[in-house]
Amino acid sequence: MANYSAPVEGIAGGYTGNSLAVQAVLASLLACALYSSIELIILVFLTFHVYGGLYFWSLLVSTGLGIIPQAIGLLLKYFQLAPLWIPVTLSTFGWAVMVTGQSVVLYSRLHLILSNRTILRFVLYMIIFDAIILQIPQIVLSYGAVYGGVRFAYVYNIWAKVQLTGFFVQEVIISTIFIVQTFRLLYLYPHRSKRRTNIMEQLLAINTAIILMDISLLTLEYLDLFILQTSLKTFFYTVKLKLEFAVLSRLVSFVHYDPELESSTFTGSN
Repeated sequence: MANYSAPVEGIAGGYTGNSLAVQAVLASLLACALYSSIELIILVFLTFHVYGGLYFWSLLVSTGLGIIPQAIGLLLKYFQLAPLWIPVTLSTFGWAVMVTGQSVVLYSRLHLILSNRTILRFVLYMIIFDAIILQIPQIVLSYGAVYGGVRFAYVYNIWAKVQLTGFFVQEVIISTIFIVQTFRLLYLYPHRSKRRTNIMEQLLAINTAIILMDISLLTLEYLDLFILQTSLKTFFYTVKLKLEFAVLSRLVSFVHYDPELESSTFTGSN
């Protein structure tokens, strides 16, 4: 029979310990996430000459309406600085925007190296499906865990693992498609310069780093280190979005380096 007597700390309230080290780590992670988010928003507006397009808006929305509310909500919740409904609302909806926005960012830059409409459509439908199936129950359970008692908190803890695993699989699928396409292009043009190879290696390293961050978050989630996992997750998502921003500049450099490659990439059969 399930044990409802000891819900994981942080799900239905703030941090109840008295460790200054833990408090310092949590505050530092969330403060760094806020700082990096503001910095990224400034970089986006300074870098883009045209304020439009899926990549621009997904990056901006995921940062401004996702990470920032999530970080503020967790700060208010874990340090008990506001009525509980305020941080719960900020962190719950901030997380939904943050994680789905990250996937849309991944999807939007696939267009630079992939012209197969079937694959692109599959990725888009997968993002929409996961957003509906995984996010809506999470929103309901987030409020239930706070106001519905320990049974809701118990179910929330289970669903949080399911949800994080689902989004991990989604990001791995998108990153794998990107990596496979990257290798394909590198294989088709092995005689090009060392510069091209360096760019591709950097892109692969960035995608590998993103996957490793997701694995570490999954590990913390399954260890029931909820407060650390959510704080680190918020920080990691700023890092991931910054890496995605770096991916853009390298992809642009990669595509524009060779007009022949650009033509074969964007006009290939679907």
